[in-house]
Amino acid sequence: MNDEHPQPAFHPAQQPQPSEQPLCQQQPYQQPYQQSGYGTQPPVPQAYPVPASKPDGIGIRLWRAAYPVLLIFGVQVLAGIVMASAMVGSPMFRTMAGGYELVWLVLLGTVASQVVAVPFLIAFRIMDGNRLRAKGAWKEYRLPGFGKLLLCFAMGIATALCAISLFELTGFGDDGTQELVFSASPFISVLVIGVIGPAVEELVFRVLLYSRLREWMAPVSAGLLSALVFTLAHGNVTQGVTAFFYGLLLAFVYERYKTFWAPFLLHAGINSTVVLTAVIGRGFLSSQATAPLVGITLLCAAVVAGLVVLAFKLAPAKEKELPVVS
Repeated sequence: MNDEHPQPAFHPAQQPQPSEQPLCQQQPYQQPYQQSGYGTQPPVPQAYPVPASKPDGIGIRLWRAAYPVLLIFGVQVLAGIVMASAMVGSPMFRTMAGGYELVWLVLLGTVASQVVAVPFLIAFRIMDGNRLRAKGAWKEYRLPGFGKLLLCFAMGIATALCAISLFELTGFGDDGTQELVFSASPFISVLVIGVIGPAVEELVFRVLLYSRLREWMAPVSAGLLSALVFTLAHGNVTQGVTAFFYGLLLAFVYERYKTFWAPFLLHAGINSTVVLTAVIGRGFLSSQATAPLVGITLLCAAVVAGLVVLAFKLAPAKEKELPVVS
């Protein structure tokens, strides 16, 4: 009878033989049980390093940032073709060509086409979340407080008033287009231009375009490029002059608070103020002399600057805490 203790199947002094399987398919090496004064210790798994995935090329990154914008352009062009065909084939549409009804039909057709694209935009965002989760780069953020969101809305109102008073002072962009577009119904104008339009545009230009640029760009570079695309998307000089600065401001609040609601409320504040001023407040501004207009412009600019500084000094968005798994 042998009184010696049986030898373990795998002696600690021996070294494990390398496996012939690919590195990503090898099983983690586990140390054998070791005897100690306190009992048997469980093995500590030691995972082999997993090779990093190959980063996406510049072409894939640019395409990923561009195709949501191209989708919006595509549905708008399609809506324009449908409306033009209806005008050619219907006498009723042709009789509207001389009044604001045609402008409203074009506007409503554009917004309707954008609303149709919303499910696709939300699906793109879900795809982004799944892709970044697979890479371990997805982050969830808490919704900012009511005060920060209200600050964004107030910033939009002040920014719009600054731009409107500056336009009145210089006479730039006074072609009567706004009065024609907004003359039908203030309620519908605010609903379409002040709510629906900003919601769709923020999904495209901030939630998708800016976020995808931020995956491989610094905030300043992504903000400048997204603001440039936002400017080109407006398609006219009058809106393009202000759209670039609006785009920078919208990218700033989105970067700061990491939520769709921050740029949406800022954008809604801008557009709603433009609509209501064109309908009920244009006469007040146009009746002012040069000196009061300069004072109004400087006051609005100072308010905008103060709100931007306040938004920067307030605490940025915080990541959500991961749930505790027991």
